[in-house]
Amino acid sequence: MAQATVTAFPEVAKLPTVDVGDTAKGLDAVQGFLSRFGYLPKSHRTSKVDETTSRALKKYQEFHGIATTGAFDEHTRTLMTQPRCAMADLRDGIEFATTCGWTRRNLTFAFDTGTDDITGSQEFDAVRNAFNSWAGVVGFTFNEVATNQSPDILIGWRPANDPDHSMVGGVLAHSDFPPGCGVVTNGSLPKPVHFDDSENSWSIGSAVGSFDVESVALHELGHILGLGHSSVSGAVMAPSIGPNSTKRTLTQDDIDGVRNLYAPSAWSGWESLGGVITSNIATCVNSDGRMEFFARGTDNAVWHQWQTAPSNGWSGWESLGGVITSDIATCVNSDGRMEFFARGTDGAVWHQWQTAPSNGWSGWESLGGVITSDIATCVNSDGRMEFFARGTDGAVWHQWQTAPSNGWSGWESLGGVITSDIATCVNSDGRMEFFARGTDGAVWHQWQTAPSNGWSGWESLGGVITSNIATCVNSDGRMEFFARGTDGAVWHQWQTAPSNGWSGWESLGGVITSNIATCVNSDGRMEFFARGTDGAVWHQWQTAPSNGWSGWESLGGVITSNISVNVNSDGRMEFFARGTDNAVWHQWRTHA
Repeated sequence: MAQATVTAFPEVAKLPTVDVGDTAKGLDAVQGFLSRFGYLPKSHRTSKVDETTSRALKKYQEFHGIATTGAFDEHTRTLMTQPRCAMADLRDGIEFATTCGWTRRNLTFAFDTGTDDITGSQEFDAVRNAFNSWAGVVGFTFNEVATNQSPDILIGWRPANDPDHSMVGGVLAHSDFPPGCGVVTNGSLPKPVHFDDSENSWSIGSAVGSFDVESVALHELGHILGLGHSSVSGAVMAPSIGPNSTKRTLTQDDIDGVRNLYAPSAWSGWESLGGVITSNIATCVNSDGRMEFFARGTDNAVWHQWQTAPSNGWSGWESLGGVITSDIATCVNSDGRMEFFARGTDGAVWHQWQTAPSNGWSGWESLGGVITSDIATCVNSDGRMEFFARGTDGAVWHQWQTAPSNGWSGWESLGGVITSDIATCVNSDGRMEFFARGTDGAVWHQWQTAPSNGWSGWESLGGVITSNIATCVNSDGRMEFFARGTDGAVWHQWQTAPSNGWSGWESLGGVITSNIATCVNSDGRMEFFARGTDGAVWHQWQTAPSNGWSGWESLGGVITSNISVNVNSDGRMEFFARGTDNAVWHQWRTHA
């Protein structure tokens, strides 16, 4: 059981005011404090507030926003004797808001010890809440594991004389910075988050003489992410917190600091892949990891390029023949063979498939029908491919493979009257779902009643949209869709739980002039792209997986088509569009 909270830094508390140039017995306690937290060289000890000590006191006073007298005065004593974090405020005498960051965005944590001050395991829940707060503003996922599963972060309550970093004399807890800039464990893992359990009393929420676990954990996890101490009063990353108080909400200063450290990966800028195309672009990834894209040429044939190695250079153009009158839709069979579909001059669906995974093509075959939209493809949970299109009656019609990677069923109608192309997605429970705009301008959808099985009939999700619909799946399994509204802005809805009900409409602003393209980053954050009124590509991204949005950013260029986006085998996102010269242009992330 922890003792009642002791006076923080008692030797400092006992020292009277010492003016600049004066001497005093016990001044070494103040100098030790200043050295411990980064303001004064560790070797500097005198009994006088000399020039070096006064300069360090001014730095401390400036950092904490009080009068910079350079003396050890009453305000300085009051601040120095507040309970605080063990990590330094300055590094090499310089304030740092951020240090280095992690090179990956998925970290694991484990608990090794708790505290007897709190009943049950509530202290662990409080730390979990703190992890969730940081995950909500930055693109990280934190997964709890057992202590024997090599966690990245190990959390526990320790004695004040913790051998890895002392917490004696007024310190509440300590942690460390990421592996590239650690001061406790350097590059080794796990990184510690240790609470002083012998000099402090712990509580859930505010309690007289005790410290709120979640508030202190939120601060220490900021260090784990790479943040230093903040000089902004009230920030979670400010170094001190009193008993009988809470600080559980990240301030804008905390959020700006961590987002600055983990800004979205840089983009390459535009590069041309040549050609002259007359359709939107369709992308796909071969079974060996090489990306491939397809478009209609000026001769109305299908032309394509492919990466010569995964995540690497491009082949140049090759024709696959035919005469098509729609955009191209791609999909991958359960055996790894790519397949694509388009409307022919007879209005029927025609397709080609690879004769072996990542290899040559079959030539054209008709699947019949007469369609009046582009084609949408999807794969059932049992591995059978399925495609959808609008018929001459305005209804949705579809075909499906009778066995994975095998023959086709023939046409079946799912009814309705739609006025857009169709968007497909798969729920977390394996049930396929599709969306389209109805004659009232609203979004309508149907879903499978069981995985790889029958359909629900139509249901409206409301709204009035002026584009096709784009779908995506959050890292937590909740489906989300996007469309342009009558105001030209991007509007979206999301499932309130995986495979469940919908949120209603919310605007993400902007004014766009194309359909929307969605993708998921390697760290689980969703991202979408569209053409702006200036013809450039604009995008937004989730600030954390399954969470809030960044606001708009331009990637430049002038494009004349919708955008197609996919992910390289090394995790780097890449997108393609037609330029004003009708060639294919692309950009890619410089790192995942």
